[in-house]
Amino acid sequence: MTLTCEQRHTSRTSAPPHSLERLPTMMSTLRSTAVGVLAASGLIAAASTASAQTAPGWYASFGAYSSNVDDANGTSQLTVTTLAPNVIQPGATCLLAPVTDPLGGLGDLLDTLGGSLGGLLGGLLGDEAGCLLGLLGNGADDTLTPGQQSEVFLDAQPIGIRFDSGLGISTAIGYQFIGGLRPELSLSFSENDLSVFSATAAGDASTVDGKLEATRVGANLWYDLQVHERILPYIGVGAGYQRAETTFGNSSDTDSNNFYQAGAGIGFALNRRTVVSLDYRYLVSNDIETSQLIPAMTPPDPATGGVVSTRRDDRYELTTHQVGLSLRYVFAESKMADADGDGVADFLDRCPNSPAGVQVDRFGCPLDSDGDGIPDHLEKCPNTAPGVQVDAQGCPLDADADGVPDHLDQCPNTPEGTQVDKRGCPLDLRDTDGDGVADLFDNCAGSPAGAAVDENGCPLDSDGDGIADYLDECPTTPPGLAVLPNGCALEGDCRRPRPGEAVDERGCAVDRNFILRGVKFEFDSAILTPEAKAILDRVSETLRAYPNVNVELGGHTDSIGSAAYNLGLSERRSIAVKEYLVSKGIPAKRMTPVGYGVSRPIADNALESGREENRRVELSVRD
Repeated sequence: MTLTCEQRHTSRTSAPPHSLERLPTMMSTLRSTAVGVLAASGLIAAASTASAQTAPGWYASFGAYSSNVDDANGTSQLTVTTLAPNVIQPGATCLLAPVTDPLGGLGDLLDTLGGSLGGLLGGLLGDEAGCLLGLLGNGADDTLTPGQQSEVFLDAQPIGIRFDSGLGISTAIGYQFIGGLRPELSLSFSENDLSVFSATAAGDASTVDGKLEATRVGANLWYDLQVHERILPYIGVGAGYQRAETTFGNSSDTDSNNFYQAGAGIGFALNRRTVVSLDYRYLVSNDIETSQLIPAMTPPDPATGGVVSTRRDDRYELTTHQVGLSLRYVFAESKMADADGDGVADFLDRCPNSPAGVQVDRFGCPLDSDGDGIPDHLEKCPNTAPGVQVDAQGCPLDADADGVPDHLDQCPNTPEGTQVDKRGCPLDLRDTDGDGVADLFDNCAGSPAGAAVDENGCPLDSDGDGIADYLDECPTTPPGLAVLPNGCALEGDCRRPRPGEAVDERGCAVDRNFILRGVKFEFDSAILTPEAKAILDRVSETLRAYPNVNVELGGHTDSIGSAAYNLGLSERRSIAVKEYLVSKGIPAKRMTPVGYGVSRPIADNALESGREENRRVELSVRD
């Protein structure tokens, strides 16, 4: 007699529920797993009500991702096919009794299964009294039919599978709508190695050589948000069909079923058409079902019967986490109505009549860079500080029209026409040196009375020789000539004549005698003062610039003292000047010291000011 259907049904346990029956649980898990990423994207999105402004149209994407599969739990069902012997003793209910090998070739089969799988089968089957437990009948009708093959379904046992992290690639094609929606079709492939297989009946877990390869075709719906010109967070869901191939050792089986996903990520727009994205996706699917048929290594003897084959049916859940990087490119941009040609579609344009050529923001309104309410193309003061009140031209208000805007004006009610400082307060216009430039603006306070000055209050130097005009006896020196401290060059210059001096046709003094003003000596001596040495330093530089010019150094005194004494004093002083210039590198042969005493006054010795002028040293060019 064959095994009854009742026996087959009573020895099978119920299968795990279909994943659609687990959908509420799966969705709860999905939400809790993705809530961190979704919440973060939501908070970012709350900062802006704008939809993404990347180019609308058809796009393609390519990416790679890390595939991490949760440890899988499931069941393994073993179905044993047996062959009854040709001759059965009347009333026998034990398929294999009496036999030498109580497993009837099943031992070889256990070796074929190996590891936890073999232990699983060995734990379910026994060999006491030469019978195969689980194949015995329960009553008079459970007799065996000679030569009949029968199937026995053993109790399903829990199993566990652990996967290593793997890699995957993906591609998609979709359409980017204005407003942020992105439906797409995707194709992906991933591979994860199996690291551990465990079966409860076998006791310990075992390492297996295997892998899981998943090919998925899906339909996704994403929603892009824009919080910045180049930052695009997004969220989405999807579903599709997958083909999962599970390999154990040298055997493999393929199952196809549905999967569901949710995810979130953030995109970085490289330009209007190209976006680089980083995202996370959570995937659940219907249970994976695989089957393996393992023939007995030694076919059973028809005379004694035995095990023909064993079929192993596994069923396990599959949950996957993906973290990936992708590149999206809009290859066919949509053409939409844009009446004002500002690049923003009419149905998104909040300023539909923007002037031609005006730069606009993502809402189609003219840019206002400083946020003062005046668009940039009308703005005459484009960098107004935040919060400052402006006029119709975008410039800060200046109620008293003093040139200092109200937000900086510390004296806001200055009378019209009043000159003010940078604080907006009336200026102190005192002019201490009387040069016509107020002290507030005078960079050269204390200019000599009567000296011509520039707008900064500094004495003029018309010929640019470094000597101010009021000191310059040669105010028209040609550019580039070295000059004495009085502003005159030794050659090619025009000295202003002193009263009574002969002049040439140009009105210049005929002789080339130059007073070295400021060259003074200690009282009643030939010792040069420090100030005199500083002046002679410049004289030495001028002489060095004219190496072929020889000069006379003439000493002069006032009328105080005897003529003889003053003559000797003036000679000693002229010699002191020569010696100092020699110490500065001027050849002695180029200089002739001469003392003139009181014989050549240029001012009235009766006056102190006259005597001051007469005490002098002159440098004269000798032909």
